[in-house]
Amino acid sequence: MHEEKITIIIVTYNAYPFVKSCLESVFTYTNPKHQIVVVDNYSEKKTRDFLIDLEKKEKINLILNSSNKLWSPANNQGLKISDENSQFCLLLNSDVEILKNNWISELQKPMKYKSIGITGTHHNFVPIKPTYGAVDGCCFMFRKSLLNKIGFLDEKFPWNGAGFVFTVAAWEKGSYYFHVNDSSIIIHYGKQSRIENKIQLNNTKVNVNSVMQNYNLNPKFDFYAYLKYRFGLFDINKYISSIRKKNISS
Repeated sequence: MHEEKITIIIVTYNAYPFVKSCLESVFTYTNPKHQIVVVDNYSEKKTRDFLIDLEKKEKINLILNSSNKLWSPANNQGLKISDENSQFCLLLNSDVEILKNNWISELQKPMKYKSIGITGTHHNFVPIKPTYGAVDGCCFMFRKSLLNKIGFLDEKFPWNGAGFVFTVAAWEKGSYYFHVNDSSIIIHYGKQSRIENKIQLNNTKVNVNSVMQNYNLNPKFDFYAYLKYRFGLFDINKYISSIRKKNISS
């Protein structure tokens, strides 16, 4: 499948073995036409030296911060220098390992539907309609055009929640998400920077109902969906497909 150009943004903070594995897998399985931006949140010397050396060998845009700006602000730094020719942006955690060379095309494939604006490999289920959660920020691809419609990540949620807010904002504009449920694409090891550095992070609590109300959605707890999810029967893609078709026919 043809791959549209994307900007991949990877935020790093220590956890050197995972950062190294992540970036090596990205370069192994990614077409060089894509832009790779690495934003380092003031890692210790070993990780930072690796990134500086990597910049000399590979085609990357490297931003070295003088403090830990956390996830959302650092990703926004990367988004602001994204290539003007990129059709998509991809936020990729530094403790992710890519497993196959068609990973980008698999993430872009659902975008053949114009109403799909976000894709990702991990879905965080919340039993509240209409969005039922969002795809996880560990691998979060979206149409770059959404930045013009809804802006950058909400930095009131510097570590957790900005991806959900972005998803809700996109939903309000009629741009939905798709869960690429394929474990053969990537491995997400999870929370490696937090584990290594033993840090407690200040973050605005995500109030799902309030976020949805702020974007003119009508949040409603769905007990039936909760039960289906508990028994492995809830299919977010099937649900979103029904929403898309309903909007097309109306």
